Amino acid sequence: MKAPDRLLADVRRGLLAVIVLWLLSREGDMHGYAIRRYILALTGWEPPESTLYDVLKRLERLKLAESYWTRGRQTGSLRKYYRLTSEGREALRAALKELGRLACVIACRGEV
Repeated sequence: MKAPDRLLADVRRGLLAVIVLWLLSREGDMHGYAIRRYILALTGWEPPESTLYDVLKRLERLKLAESYWTRGRQTGSLRKYYRLTSEGREALRAALKELGRLACVIACRGEV
């Protein structure tokens, strides 16, 4: 992988937690596979399964998201769903504010 591609991959991985929190705030409770597919549809990038589940576990440890098991509507099989907590909503607001500030700083400095 070339250096620019590595940098882009790092940026995506770094933003994945924020993207997941944003999706949960916008779409409501979701299971991991749906989150992955939604990210792909929105961005054209599908995060590796292991990376996404590591982020989901971390969000749970930080109490920014919580999970529960329920039966799927179509297959009846158990699925683990994730939902945003109130702490997660606060963290998302702070992260989006900071991302906006950083994007403005970079954009105001002009193009490379």
